[in-house]
Amino acid sequence: MQASPLVRFAAVIALAALAGCQSSGGPVTVARASEFGAPNGAEARYARDTGRAIYRGRPFQRTQGFVFADPARGFALCLRAPMRDGRQDHTLLILQRRIEGAVSQVEDDVQIVRAAADVGLCRNRSDWVDAR
Repeated sequence: MQASPLVRFAAVIALAALAGCQSSGGPVTVARASEFGAPNGAEARYARDTGRAIYRGRPFQRTQGFVFADPARGFALCLRAPMRDGRQDHTLLILQRRIEGAVSQVEDDVQIVRAAADVGLCRNRSDWVDAR
């Protein structure tokens, strides 16, 4: 028995909606980050511009290299800015692919992670550089 056009349409919409879903469940491991080197100019600019929006113009820093790099999971950078109480406010940016030029809003699929439980790998880094 063949499904009605309405049922097929609903199934296509459901598959399209779920195709873009991604979970960051599970611990993030430092995988092969050194193999991919430092972020290129476009990636550094993206991190700078994103950090400016997240931290609303406050001075902030980013990691000099990738925190983890894996074509299957993404390429992660950490950002941090001081809070009023002296602690650091960390953010994990997970690029789905290496950035080579400008990123349009349509193409922007970077995952921004801010939950304290998910940014633990950013806290003990020592390779911070000012984001300019």
